[in-house]
Amino acid sequence: MEMKEKKHLKWSYKIIWIIIGLLFIKVFEFVVLNRVIHWFWKIPLDGTNEFIGIIATILILLPFIIIVMMQRIRLEGAEEKYKKLAYYDPLTGLSNRRFFEETVTNYLMPKNIEGKTGAVIFIDIDGFKLVNDTYGHEIGDILLKEIGKRLLASVRKEDLVSRFAGDEFIFFLPSTDNTSVLKMVKRIIEEINKPFDINNNRIITSTSVGISFFPEQGKDIKLLLRNADKAMYKAKLHGKNTYKIFIEETEF
Repeated sequence: MEMKEKKHLKWSYKIIWIIIGLLFIKVFEFVVLNRVIHWFWKIPLDGTNEFIGIIATILILLPFIIIVMMQRIRLEGAEEKYKKLAYYDPLTGLSNRRFFEETVTNYLMPKNIEGKTGAVIFIDIDGFKLVNDTYGHEIGDILLKEIGKRLLASVRKEDLVSRFAGDEFIFFLPSTDNTSVLKMVKRIIEEINKPFDINNNRIITSTSVGISFFPEQGKDIKLLLRNADKAMYKAKLHGKNTYKIFIEETEF
């Protein structure tokens, strides 16, 4: 309620200032402009009315035009801020699950699906809870940021990398083949295995990776994610720091 009252009060002030401005323009029109135009252009006083009317109209409309433009700029800024909050992870700067699902869903639209291939990769950082417990959440957050940077550097320009939740990340690789995907997955594992030096602490990590291929193991993003997630847990059961491709036998 208090916020609404403040908002209405703010607009009341704006309206008051607009009225004052209009009154000032009217006074300015008849008292000052008349004399200035007569003096500068040597136009008789009784011949300046039409010219003054045009200038006055412009001056009256100008504040409204400026207000509309300023409001438009504010709205665009708010829209951009909303998109950032809605579609991007504030910690890593990567896109979030919502953006990932909407983007991949558009790619997999039935009318555009013929002849397309792709893969969903689901990764989980092994032992991340231990990092938080040992070094603190601040170090854990920095580690996630650094992992995000390495993941982005490991993929192609057209690939999508998003933070799923916590220490889980997801990828979508469009227009690719199994061999290329496995090659990239091995590179991702190698990158995550490299030590992270954070605030004088050397942190060693590993990752478990699950893969599902489109269209063989799913034709929509929900199923592809679910199958990649199952394959990732299978990789954890097989000793971690490895990858598994989803097959029906991974149901458990």
